[in-house]
Amino acid sequence: MLPKTPRVAANNLITALCDNDLKALMTLYEEDATLVVRPGMLAQGTAAIRTYYEGLFTLKPDIKYDARVFTETADLALFTANWTILNEALENFPVNRTNCHVAIMRKQPDGNWLIAVDNPWGPEPPPKNED
Repeated sequence: MLPKTPRVAANNLITALCDNDLKALMTLYEEDATLVVRPGMLAQGTAAIRTYYEGLFTLKPDIKYDARVFTETADLALFTANWTILNEALENFPVNRTNCHVAIMRKQPDGNWLIAVDNPWGPEPPPKNED
């Protein structure tokens, strides 16, 4: 079932990520959504987003979320949450990171809320002054 509120959308996002559930996760994105794969690298559209998450979920990461915050307007919502990802199963590729997830959700014409912009890396640091 598609989310009728941004809080349900965010909770569905967290559940899908923590469960490594690609099918459920992909129902939460607008067709032309943008995902920050890593700072400076974007995935545009659901096909590219799916490819990114297929790769991530093959690692079977242990993802935990806490400290969720919402800012809502009539048809937009900003979601932020702290997350930690751990994976000690791969000796040569350890994945251990904590960061802030930021997502912008938009109310669709059918009343459901979907992710328009998703940045699991949080705010990027400002560019270095090269003077």
